[in-house]
Amino acid sequence: MKLNKKVVESMTVTSAMLVMTTITAFGSSTEESISNKIERTALNKNGSAGIIHELYNEETGILSENNILAADIEKVQKDIVGKSNEDSLDITSGVAEIGELAAEAATNMEISGAAVETADTQETVTEDAVETVIEETVTEVAQLSPEEQEWEKRVMANVEEDMNIRTAPDENSEVAGKFYRGDVAEVVAVDEEWTQIVSGNAAGYLKNDYLVYGMEANELANEVCSVYATVNTDGLRLRSEPNEEADIVTTANTGDKLKVDKEVETDENWVAVHTSDATAYVSAEYVGVELNLGTALNSEEVAAKEAREAEEKAAEEGKKPAAAASTDEVTLLGALIQCEAGSGSYEGMVAVGAVVMNRVRSGGYPGSISGVIYQGGQFPPALNGSVANVMASGVRGACLQAAQEAIGGRDNTNGALSFRSAASGASGTVIGANVFF
Repeated sequence: MKLNKKVVESMTVTSAMLVMTTITAFGSSTEESISNKIERTALNKNGSAGIIHELYNEETGILSENNILAADIEKVQKDIVGKSNEDSLDITSGVAEIGELAAEAATNMEISGAAVETADTQETVTEDAVETVIEETVTEVAQLSPEEQEWEKRVMANVEEDMNIRTAPDENSEVAGKFYRGDVAEVVAVDEEWTQIVSGNAAGYLKNDYLVYGMEANELANEVCSVYATVNTDGLRLRSEPNEEADIVTTANTGDKLKVDKEVETDENWVAVHTSDATAYVSAEYVGVELNLGTALNSEEVAAKEAREAEEKAAEEGKKPAAAASTDEVTLLGALIQCEAGSGSYEGMVAVGAVVMNRVRSGGYPGSISGVIYQGGQFPPALNGSVANVMASGVRGACLQAAQEAIGGRDNTNGALSFRSAASGASGTVIGANVFF
């Protein structure tokens, strides 16, 4: 039987407890207080992260109270954790090695002054006792469910938006990135105030006050994170009800990600997913369901994210109010766009539409799309019959889409009311083959 890395790491806790148990043999007057402190430490921590640190602190205090110099428990910890770097460790040899390390630490303890005497003969921890405690710890770890083992060293931020990742365990240190609500990180180390983490491309320290660990983090993830079902077959049917006789709403193919409707309860055979119109159901056999967990961003990624958000906000603020337009008006504007910019870029098409809509909204031109397009001396294609011919033969889809965007308020010309061919040399903003001013 083999031990994985997490099991070996958990044995570090056992080794620390064994050395402390050895200490109790030197005096029955301290046995009860030591036992209580070990029990309190174990109960106040979830998972292995942080327990080693706490036990080491307790051990130092206990030895100090009883005039005993600190044993080299840290060496035992490092030696045992070092074994976790190997791919696996056999339980039999592992128990023996850990027992030897614990015994060595106990043997090397130096007693300040005369040895503490008790009414009874001094006792030592036997090899059988060492093996028994380790076996109990291994059994306890092995009893964790796969999900509990997966989340044992994970952490999430219990915050409304985000928290800073620091380069050092100090509130005055530089910011290394941001840890957002819904992000998950792997725990590297934990002390009384800070947790060292790695998440995505970010690494650093987080304040413990705002964190949840292990299965508490799992509960938070299920509460705040989206869940997606990834399709693993082609032609998967999404049905209106969770049964094979229900109507087919649509289909999905391998690799498609369907957002799970967490509000709908189903049995283990079906998964409820969102569609554009309503909730549909897919067979659980043909999808893999998992949480959409985020990862932290480092400082450079945060700067890029904030720049994108600023651009999007500026674009939204600069967007004009959407105008009411009939189907005929959309077609008319699309036809003009096709005549004026149909052979150029899509952005150039939108820009022509934006000029028309800017005139409609300006108050200095006719107040309708048709009035602006057919105003005398303004748009030659409208006056020479080209626009009418395009409408009769059918407007291209891209031109109609550009017309709809312009009517919806998009303006990539910065309010321009006119345009000319870019070859004219007129000053302004060049978009596609035209210059707008």
